[in-house]
Amino acid sequence: MQSTAHANRQDATRFRRGRNRPDRRVRLAAACLCISTALVLSGCATIGTMSIRPDRFRYNEAGAESNNEQLLLNLVRLRYGEPVYFLDIGSMLSQRVFDVGANLANVRNNLDTTGPALRSIYGLNGERPTKELSWGANLQMSDRPTITYSPVQGERFARQFMTPISPATLIYLSQSGWSIDRLIECCVQRINGLPNVATHDSDAAGAEDSSKLRRVATLMKVLQDTQRLNITVEADADRRDLFIVVDTKTESAPQVREELFELLGVDPESQGGRIRLIESAVPKNSTDLAIQTRSLLAMMYALADQISAPEEHQKDNQVNKASSSNSTDAAAAHQWLTVEFSRTPQVDPFAQVFYNGYWFYISKSDWSSKRTFALLTYLLSLQASSGTGGTPLLTVPAGS
Repeated sequence: MQSTAHANRQDATRFRRGRNRPDRRVRLAAACLCISTALVLSGCATIGTMSIRPDRFRYNEAGAESNNEQLLLNLVRLRYGEPVYFLDIGSMLSQRVFDVGANLANVRNNLDTTGPALRSIYGLNGERPTKELSWGANLQMSDRPTITYSPVQGERFARQFMTPISPATLIYLSQSGWSIDRLIECCVQRINGLPNVATHDSDAAGAEDSSKLRRVATLMKVLQDTQRLNITVEADADRRDLFIVVDTKTESAPQVREELFELLGVDPESQGGRIRLIESAVPKNSTDLAIQTRSLLAMMYALADQISAPEEHQKDNQVNKASSSNSTDAAAAHQWLTVEFSRTPQVDPFAQVFYNGYWFYISKSDWSSKRTFALLTYLLSLQASSGTGGTPLLTVPAGS
């Protein structure tokens, strides 16, 4: 009996000491809880800034690729005589949620009220309680992107796609590094009565001769390359006039100037080589350069007409057989955009879309086609309305 009482007193002493000395598992769980709390606090302060770089570049690349593919798809649709359809991205929002948590539970049960039989089975006495320790940690991160789309239709479509491109826009583009011959042949329908390739369904045999306009574009490109073609803007109280000034003092290329003036039917000597640029189909006098520009849709129609189509689709009358892409006439339009087709997708194209059983694509090595495609992209932005119905301004936290 004495030995049993001594053992019980030793157990009670060890228990009382244990209450003042935390168990190793308790200390480990507490450390995990502290670390998790620190991660949560530091994550709240840094995850927002850390997400800017990857999010911005990934959405930038995805948006650019999507725009290229949508524009190419609509060009192919026009080639097949089908209507275009554009969806603009209104906003791209990305919200990251980063959750770190931990839990710790320490339950002590005193079994004094338990019957003697149950205490004897578990080897318990009235002085020693049971201890149950449970702990855990969790880490969770989620990305919740929100992307809004708005169809281009109605008045907005009319402004962006049906309104003729401003001649001033073409002049400013030429001063920004774009070649004048590309701008004229792609964006202009007439210069001083000289016609470009028709942008409507017509028989190729009845089309107007566009060789003179293309020759004008070539001569102006020569003057642009030799820096003999300058643009000036003169403003008065009522209007702003654009003037094209051809350098007539130097003798570097007199034949080019003479041929250009003859084709245009202008007399620059009367105003010292200054030709006033007006938006019209025909000039008002011999010192005017009348330019009738195309709308963006007409420009796309003319470029789509150059897209090659499978022979089976031509036989089935799915495409216009009289298009410039199928013409071998020397008077056919310059091939500013080359879109090829294949039964299988390309490995690394500039842009490609699947349509009507074929992959239509622009090669990444086709510099001229990529340049024309970029011109279309810029004009889409320039022609877009910035008035009512613009992109909503929203502020969303980048992380929790």
